[in-house]
Amino acid sequence: MTSCSPPPEGQRAPAPVDPVRARRRQALRRTRGGGGTLLLDMGGVVIPTLFESTVVPGFPAGPTGADAEYRAVERGEVQEREYWAKLAARRPDIDIGALWRDCSYVRNEVLGLIARLAGRVRVVAFTNDMAHWFGDDWPARFPAVARFDGVLEAARLGVLKPAPEAFRVAARALGEDPRRCLFVDDLAANLDGARSAGMAAELFDVTDPAGSVARVVKALGLPADEPRRRRVWAP
Repeated sequence: MTSCSPPPEGQRAPAPVDPVRARRRQALRRTRGGGGTLLLDMGGVVIPTLFESTVVPGFPAGPTGADAEYRAVERGEVQEREYWAKLAARRPDIDIGALWRDCSYVRNEVLGLIARLAGRVRVVAFTNDMAHWFGDDWPARFPAVARFDGVLEAARLGVLKPAPEAFRVAARALGEDPRRCLFVDDLAANLDGARSAGMAAELFDVTDPAGSVARVVKALGLPADEPRRRRVWAP
């Protein structure tokens, strides 16, 4: 029996990405500039949390219920990797890495957001350490990542979120002013780190992906019902 919960109704595998066209779109966005940079966390924002995507008996509630240990993660007192390591020690029957690899998919809501922003604002995935769970070639597991303009992994940059320096280093790596960045994450502590570094930040509520994307759209300055008008976002 699978340990993965069925994706939400309407969730489908994204269409294959033409790498040549993807590179052309990325080049166009880089030359247009002017719209700032949107940084999206991977686990929790781009792909669902394990709390959403698995149906393991006795699995913790995470952000969806009473879970004191996960509250510590949300406050930035404990790294996510440590949280999962403690769970694995308590539950040797659960293979956390296998769950991430087998049950992960890209949210349709995020795919729609990326399509809506094409040619208007640079979109970058900013994760702590996806390679820890998926291996160094993890972007290849998610063809939709080819639609992004860049991928940053904090573990490779030398400092992890939520440290403000992680966001400063990320901005330098992108050649972007932090004040022209909007960072989106499902952990409040990471938002605090981004704001301390000078970025705008928006919380992604994993219990309401559609509403979260709508708030991102609003933060970027896009009208809710007019996706192709005027420049997206400026600080």
